[in-house]
Amino acid sequence: MAILLLALWGGAVWLSAGRPGYEAAVRAAMAVGLAASMAVQTALLRLDGQLTLQTGLPLHLCGLFGVLSIPMLLWRAPQPLYELSAFLAGPAAAVTLLFPAVIESSCPMLMRLAFLQLHALVALTPVMLWRAGKPLPTDPQRALVLASGYLVAVAAFNRALGTNYLFLSAAPAGTPLRWLAARGGAYYLCALAMLCMTVLRLLADAYRRAAISGNR
Repeated sequence: MAILLLALWGGAVWLSAGRPGYEAAVRAAMAVGLAASMAVQTALLRLDGQLTLQTGLPLHLCGLFGVLSIPMLLWRAPQPLYELSAFLAGPAAAVTLLFPAVIESSCPMLMRLAFLQLHALVALTPVMLWRAGKPLPTDPQRALVLASGYLVAVAAFNRALGTNYLFLSAAPAGTPLRWLAARGGAYYLCALAMLCMTVLRLLADAYRRAAISGNR
């Protein structure tokens, strides 16, 4: 299902470049798809009595950018948000599609569809913006600083209310994060930070090479 969603939405994104009317329609459809995915997940959580502070807030990175991507697609994408989307949220959403940690629901197929569509659209938002003309970001420093501040804020929220946003308190089952968490909390947090910095550097190098190739 994840591959099908990526193929459908990704094809629309890729083909929209250079076609203003089609691009506007695709961006609007992506925004509606994001809103619908989040609304469906929230409604199913409420239906099953699972809508709580632990599950209902958009504090996971993909949930946050599920919200922020809507105005980025419909109106204007501020550069700092675009950088966070390209360096962190988009890649994180793409990886999540490989290891989906979907909350159990009385409507499992609908919950899974909403979850996968949300993450597919978050992953494709920076691609859409790039195809629409925004240059690929090549300096990850601002994204790293903003992400670090957000991580600290969410960690404090988790500690105060006993939540597990960004999976800082415990790694979700069925994901590679479980292997990191098995070595202890301090190792887990340090490993997440190192992993984030490594990914940002690799992406910055890849975006820089792509930008150079595009200018030739």
